[in-house]
Amino acid sequence: GFSKMALDMKPIKVLDMLQDMFSRFDALCDKHNVQKLETIGDAYICTAGLVQKVDIKDAARRVLNLAKDMIREIRKVSIDRGGRKKSQDDPGPKNPQIRVGIHVGNLTCGVLGQRLPKFTVFGSTVNMAARMEQTSFPSKIRVTEDFYDLISDDKNNIWSDRSVITVKNMGDVGTYVLSVL
Repeated sequence: GFSKMALDMKPIKVLDMLQDMFSRFDALCDKHNVQKLETIGDAYICTAGLVQKVDIKDAARRVLNLAKDMIREIRKVSIDRGGRKKSQDDPGPKNPQIRVGIHVGNLTCGVLGQRLPKFTVFGSTVNMAARMEQTSFPSKIRVTEDFYDLISDDKNNIWSDRSVITVKNMGDVGTYVLSVL
């Protein structure tokens, strides 16, 4: 994952790579009318329909299209090890890879804190999306069954068969995985 890759890079190269990645993702958010919420380390968190009333199926499609474009775009980002090299037996990837997790549901949001106040979202929907990302695979998108039900009529995507995973503090959850070409 990212942490292991970052150990093989100079810190300024990690920063440069994240800047490149997140700038690309910001532009894709604009393209798909999806709102970036925040970055936490190497995680990029976004939503559709938080600040305006939207058709939930339209919002789901926009988020899915964003996720697919993010996976395609990350393939254009190079890993510059800045003089540090892995062994010839394990040269490491030439491009970073991302995992994506998506869920749909209600959020709680607001500005927290007095010193460096920050807009944040939280709740079980955020936790579930994070669990989908954590259990996804490189260059793939894992979604909950609730999200899948919103977009399953789009036959342009070839999803894995439904699988059930056990999610910490949430029990068994039906999920689907999409490979992005």
